[in-house]
Amino acid sequence: MTLLILIWRNLWRSRTRTILTCASLAFSLFLLTILSATLACMESVAAATAEHKRLVVHHKTTVTKLLPLSHGPRLAAIPGVKTVCGMRWFGGRLERSQEQFPSMAVDAVTFPTVFDDFNLTAGELSEWNDRRTAAVLGVGLANRIGCGIGGRVTLFGTVPPYLKVEFQVTGITHSPAYPNVFVFRLDYLLEALRADPMMPPDHDDAVNLYWVRTTSPDNLDDVRAAVDATFAHGSDATMTESEFAFVSQFTKMFGDIPALVRNIGLIVMASILLVVCNTMSTAVRERIGELAVLKALGFGTSHLLGLLFGEAAVIGLIGSVGCLVAILALGLTGRAGLSMPYFPIISVSPTVAVLGVVGSIVISLAAALPPARHMARLSVTAALRNIA
Repeated sequence: MTLLILIWRNLWRSRTRTILTCASLAFSLFLLTILSATLACMESVAAATAEHKRLVVHHKTTVTKLLPLSHGPRLAAIPGVKTVCGMRWFGGRLERSQEQFPSMAVDAVTFPTVFDDFNLTAGELSEWNDRRTAAVLGVGLANRIGCGIGGRVTLFGTVPPYLKVEFQVTGITHSPAYPNVFVFRLDYLLEALRADPMMPPDHDDAVNLYWVRTTSPDNLDDVRAAVDATFAHGSDATMTESEFAFVSQFTKMFGDIPALVRNIGLIVMASILLVVCNTMSTAVRERIGELAVLKALGFGTSHLLGLLFGEAAVIGLIGSVGCLVAILALGLTGRAGLSMPYFPIISVSPTVAVLGVVGSIVISLAAALPPARHMARLSVTAALRNIA
């Protein structure tokens, strides 16, 4: 009888225990894989935002306080500024739905330049420029609401004056940083706002943010200081941040997601370790007599440890099916993403998948260390005396 056959038969002596252990390990690995994939995708998006070298200008008091449109030309005149794109939050929802998703109005002319990472085609850019009601959707949002290019969407605003605005989808971005956004033209929104006599002009002719692209990535700090100095003594003073700092701050409004993911991951790993360790310890305790007989027959400690670690490795390998389930689950449901900007569509990279499988086996082997230590110190005489 070969070592592998003996390992396999020993493993299934207690079918219920082995099945429950493998199921617990698979579920834990399923959760750990999703958490790891989420963290990896978020870090990749954060790294991508750092490469764009854009600045974000908002009101010094709070990002929800509006800045006047007159700030735009003054920003564009600052040395080192290449392009400025105003952005206003709309916070729309669909009819008969309370779900809000990131919907923003942007300057129609400068948007393609400042946000060239939307990766729109020439045809989509042409439609954007020619159609007043044009809208660009993230692929995750488009899939979730079932709308493609050419489709018509009506949004209901969630901030005063609670407008009802109709759009035609002219583009869909597959950029990983914008899976859930709904972007449309600022001039179209301002036209609708000005048509409402109940709102004051300073509310109509204003934006929440100005996105600034500089002439060189090396002058970001100089431009940032110049922008805030320009408006420092007015009633609408500004705070200018790098895109990376702004995005990090924005996502942390929903909690420190990366830290949360890491902490939950550590808890899951500890749970896996304890479950497998309990199983292996129980298996060794039940076979004390058999192990003593094998030692008396001349089997070395290395052979017995090979049996134990072999069982642990097989349990880890079977449990790694949880990683495959996570890949399938994210493939079916993860393409929609979450309803917040800069939260990526989650997918399991090959690196995360391989680390999940290897990690499952390594953790199982680590869990076998305490019973292996007990096995190595097993006294044949004492064990056989207890049997008798």
